[in-house]
Amino acid sequence: MRIAASTTTTRELPLIEVMDLVRDLGYAALEVWAEHLWDQGFAPLRLRSEAVSRGLALTLHGPTRDLNVTSTNSGIRAESQRQYLIALEEAAEMGAEVVVLHPGALSSNGDDPDAFWPPMEAFFGRVAERTAQLGLRVGIENMEHKRLEIVTDPHLAAGLVRRIGAASLGLTLDVAHVLYNGDPVALGGLEQHIYHVHISGSTHEKAHVPLAQGIFDARAALEALRRFYNGTVAIESFVRGRAREVLAENHRVMVAWLDRAPIG
Repeated sequence: MRIAASTTTTRELPLIEVMDLVRDLGYAALEVWAEHLWDQGFAPLRLRSEAVSRGLALTLHGPTRDLNVTSTNSGIRAESQRQYLIALEEAAEMGAEVVVLHPGALSSNGDDPDAFWPPMEAFFGRVAERTAQLGLRVGIENMEHKRLEIVTDPHLAAGLVRRIGAASLGLTLDVAHVLYNGDPVALGGLEQHIYHVHISGSTHEKAHVPLAQGIFDARAALEALRRFYNGTVAIESFVRGRAREVLAENHRVMVAWLDRAPIG
């Protein structure tokens, strides 16, 4: 497996500094959140060049802030879909190997979840078509149990992928979300669909803490995953003001897990 850092860990730092940090710590890849790219005015082609010069592979996490591609508010839905599609174009420019996208969600507690699956399938069908044209792959992420989320199980995400039936569309398995939900990491039937993986520590209160601070057994999930998956695993953690320390600690823990070494 190839270890990637995520800019959700380093959101307070300039991207140039982040790339130097992850290279020096021994990470093989960097997952850049679209908002971090946009907030810093960083051109995708420049990001590609800077990453290549440091020997880093890139993945892109699509935009998430205040977005919902299945919103019943037509303006929000249209803008959300527009930003997702822009992210695909920029992912191609930056040479990203995979793009992570969140699924749609409800708009209110009174909504019928069944009514949201057809528009979600229609939109991600468009995503799959454009992704294939751009030579990219997209992984739809399974979400945590929180208000308005629908796709809170990787098997639900995989079912959506199967219904669309496009080779360019797969699953981003978020291990922390599964553990935070209190669910077993049941991977049977997901093997062919997993295009990308997120991992982090998780607790009863938070889904994304440093690996060493998680109370659930993410290491066992990683062991199950490595039986068939050899792609990129992006570590997502955020502690305000401790980006550098968290990056270093997460890499140390992840290397120990993959080497089956004690962490002490």
